[in-house]
Amino acid sequence: MSFFAPLHLCVKTLPFESLCVFVSSCQIRLLFFFSNNSSRLPVSLVVSPSVHIETYGCAFNTSDSEVMAGLLERAGFTLVAEASAADVVVVNSCTVKDRTVLDLRRRMNELGRGDRVPALVLAGCVPRVPGQAREFEAVSQMGPDNVGQIAEVVRRTLAGERVRVTHREHAPRLLLPKRRKNPAVEIIPISKGCLGDCTFCQTVLARGRLHSFEEDDIIAAVEAAVADGVSMMWLTSQDCGAYGVDRGTNLPRLLRRVARVPGDFVVRVGMANPDLVKPWADEFAEALAHPKFFQFAHIPVQAGSDAVLAAMGREYAADDFRAIADVLRERLPDLTLATDVIVGFPTEGDADFVQTLQLIEEAAVPVVNRSRYSARPGTRAARLPGLESRVISARSKELAALAVAVNQQALNPLVGRDVWAIAEDNPRADVTMFRTRQYVPVIVAESHTPGTRMTVEITGVEGFHTTGRVVEQVDCFEETGRRPSHG
Repeated sequence: MSFFAPLHLCVKTLPFESLCVFVSSCQIRLLFFFSNNSSRLPVSLVVSPSVHIETYGCAFNTSDSEVMAGLLERAGFTLVAEASAADVVVVNSCTVKDRTVLDLRRRMNELGRGDRVPALVLAGCVPRVPGQAREFEAVSQMGPDNVGQIAEVVRRTLAGERVRVTHREHAPRLLLPKRRKNPAVEIIPISKGCLGDCTFCQTVLARGRLHSFEEDDIIAAVEAAVADGVSMMWLTSQDCGAYGVDRGTNLPRLLRRVARVPGDFVVRVGMANPDLVKPWADEFAEALAHPKFFQFAHIPVQAGSDAVLAAMGREYAADDFRAIADVLRERLPDLTLATDVIVGFPTEGDADFVQTLQLIEEAAVPVVNRSRYSARPGTRAARLPGLESRVISARSKELAALAVAVNQQALNPLVGRDVWAIAEDNPRADVTMFRTRQYVPVIVAESHTPGTRMTVEITGVEGFHTTGRVVEQVDCFEETGRRPSHG
């Protein structure tokens, strides 16, 4: 078994007569019988198998990986940063885009080659999609509903078993142990699954139908994170807008409760579909106006053509998206609006694509997550004849150019201003990425601890982010307001 490899060099030089191996929980107990003159001296050595976790996909997947890491640590496994040092590699997969699946396939092949091949566990969404799961049937698989069983799955895999645990379950998960990827950020899933019936999407196959988590459990997770010193909360789901539909409540009510939790923290609300946001857009805007929330809304429109939206199975019109944008900006003029667009859906004609461009420009959407359409196995849209790749490529480039222009229009007026910002991450040792109250990224060429709040002067715009310099540290999350630069 692979976990013996790290011991090989030291063990082969020892004068032992025999070696017994005992597996208990996650520990490998090695009992050596050494020769010492004519006596046999038993020496026991306990080895904790090492595990490396790799994650593809969304914030929800990152949260799942954090929980798996916490459960594995609690069970006594050793987590390592490199696959080359691991006895087991857990690959937490995503199936939203064809490119992601291609990257996954390449990575799984890499992990299966070499002098020292680790045991493999494929976790996440791919094991729930039959056609894709079969491609990886030679390795252990665990579905996204089963993260609570990761220690058992790894244990059995180490013992040489090929495990498959992919059944649906709604086990409580919010208060399970976790190991945060970023100590300053708590990712809190508020629901899983989807209410939609999109013709292009595998979410229902992978994550199932909507299951909202208990409000009290979500609030308890926020409180526990605050107690741990976490400064930023990300509320995530396959569709945050669907939260509570199955429980007789809604997202704005949850956000009001989150805002009442004591402590200094700020919250980013994840993606919410237009059809579900529209009935309570005013309440949503009011919630985001609270100082504990980033003034940021991710509303995925996918297309600007009503005909394409209907073919996609989206339950709204392009004008619904425009109406939501108007409501949010009436209450929050500086709000950052983000959206998703699929380019090259099989029924998208030239006129349809022009309508998408017009929507992005008219609604002045500064953050556009652009995806080229790729047919997902098992979906209805996959049966439609696709567009030529050159057409999709040309449209994608045109949308990208527009997205840059609209983004520049939003960011350029910030130059020379002092804004409140919080350090989110350190992309490099000497660089910090801050986020403004509107979740605008600000790159500062200094190292600051994630979670630190600062007044930052915006000094320039580079691509889709701004650059800045720190003016002073601030002690709370109250908006300091934009004021002229100190110069």
